[in-house]
Amino acid sequence: MSDSRTLQREGEVFAAHLDEWRQHHLGEVVLIKGADVIGFYGTLDEAFADGLRRFGLDEFFVKQIIPRDAVNISLYGKRLLSA
Repeated sequence: MSDSRTLQREGEVFAAHLDEWRQHHLGEVVLIKGADVIGFYGTLDEAFADGLRRFGLDEFFVKQIIPRDAVNISLYGKRLLSA
């Protein structure tokens, strides 16, 4: 399977299970290889380290399970002051 097709398949697996995982694994990080869910981890570092240990430099998919309405805001180091 080509690299882009593998990544697409892993993204499909993630999307297909996301609602279920939000109920049981919210905040955790999932590791997926191809169509296989390898496991859930407490941190991105743990998931990535296990992926490297298992698969070396082969592709694998790692993503945090976040709430449906989460907003990612980057402030580029600026500090917000509250009134």
